[in-house]
Amino acid sequence: MAARKKINIFLVSDGTGTTAESVLASVVVQFRGVQFDIRRFPFTRSEEQVGEIVDQAPQGKCVIVFTLVSEALRGLLIERGESKNLTVVDVMGPLISTFSGILRHAPKMRPGIFRHEQEEMYRLTGAIHYTLSHDDGMGLETLDEADLIILGVSRTGKTPTSIYLSCRKLKVANVPIIHQVPPSASISRAPAKKVGFLMSAERLIQLRGERMRRMPSGKLRKYASKEHVFEELEYSKEVFRKVPSLRVIDVTDRSIEEIAEWITHRVL
Repeated sequence: MAARKKINIFLVSDGTGTTAESVLASVVVQFRGVQFDIRRFPFTRSEEQVGEIVDQAPQGKCVIVFTLVSEALRGLLIERGESKNLTVVDVMGPLISTFSGILRHAPKMRPGIFRHEQEEMYRLTGAIHYTLSHDDGMGLETLDEADLIILGVSRTGKTPTSIYLSCRKLKVANVPIIHQVPPSASISRAPAKKVGFLMSAERLIQLRGERMRRMPSGKLRKYASKEHVFEELEYSKEVFRKVPSLRVIDVTDRSIEEIAEWITHRVL
């Protein structure tokens, strides 16, 4: 039986190496019956590291695949590799040069920037997903993961404010205060910052009245009554006093953007 061909591959990157590894994985899968001996060298950011890597490569029997942003390090690796009769593949260099020429714009040349931007996107999508799944009292069992908890009676703007803040990569849970229903103990236990929304009774009656007009006739009649609104607001104040370190904001005449700015600077 014929011996399997073997190729030594060094993956060199100034970041984690995931870009080079993804490219390599899509290539090696095309070659069955070949043994690929892959070694990884992430966070390579100095001339000394480049020299040490090349010294470890077997003479004439290694392919070095690299993603280095630094032009100086790319040049050094190519020079040192070729002097040792190695095959050196620059994954990013040609593309960087091509786009620099087309755009007539110098690249940022920051190692690991792609991964950083990926991580920021994951944070954003994670925050939005968390906020949507913790709207209107949902997900109380995972309140300990929140960055912010918003409390308030119905129609005080908790949901739109929560979603707005989630776009700033904040995990927000909003919990409704319901008259004579004790709030979950998990609210006080959660390490998140907490804010309570208050609104004038007149404005709240108006907002609830508008909602009632969109609902079937007779439904929620008590919901917008003056007496019920006053009771709910007074009860919400009692709840706020019992929640440790909770800050209260009157949202009556504030836009969502203004509320978010207040929370950002005074609560978080």
